[in-house]
Amino acid sequence: MAKALDYSDSDFSDDDLSPLDISFNKAADHLKKITSKLNNNQLLELYGYFKQGLEGECNVPRPGWMDGRGRRKWDAWKALGDMPKDEAKERYVKLIQKFDPDYESPETKESTGPKETWVAVSSMLHTPEPDLNLDELSILDAARENMGDMITELLKNNPEWKHERDENGLTALHWAADRDATLSLTAAIKGGCPIDAVDDCGQTALHYAASCGHLKSTKILVDAGASLLKDEEDCTPKDLATDNEIRKILEGAE
Repeated sequence: MAKALDYSDSDFSDDDLSPLDISFNKAADHLKKITSKLNNNQLLELYGYFKQGLEGECNVPRPGWMDGRGRRKWDAWKALGDMPKDEAKERYVKLIQKFDPDYESPETKESTGPKETWVAVSSMLHTPEPDLNLDELSILDAARENMGDMITELLKNNPEWKHERDENGLTALHWAADRDATLSLTAAIKGGCPIDAVDDCGQTALHYAASCGHLKSTKILVDAGASLLKDEEDCTPKDLATDNEIRKILEGAE
């Protein structure tokens, strides 16, 4: 799975930014609305352009072999070489428009009122959009948005949804663990979502929580009885953990 992108928080009004930066930021904000519709390769391509647009040429070491997802993200960024930041931003915006033809960037949409302050979406914590249609919300959407009460209600009315998966095999538990959405995680576990369900790479929600460094999510999963299974690369959640506190929790679960 391509991890959610590393968006850095910012609090600049549009008046402080160039037209390209405004388009880039708006496109990044729009991505969270279509993430579930994109495949791994599309997300990785977007990640590379996003990192290049923000930081320029990749200048950090490649993650270790145990961090398979981190290595794929690094490769997507590194492949862009010395591409100028502005070019990367332009390509990022064009990709968002390609993946969602209905999306209108600020350059193609007339302003109908005062410019509003834009706060970049976090890489892990996502808040529901103001126009989010709760009637059409899936359990995976609710998990990503950390909507614990909504998950409880959805599973009460649709108990079969505890087995719901996206195109990459991710369940509500995977998404909640990936985002450190502890309210969602707890509700999904109580609702009967299989604690050791694996994605297309053989990874459980515990793999996600451990590799992302999410201490609270890791503890919730371990307390709920999650197993230290091996994924397709023969790695357990403990193998992927880089945080010492998380490793201690996982060692206690062995």
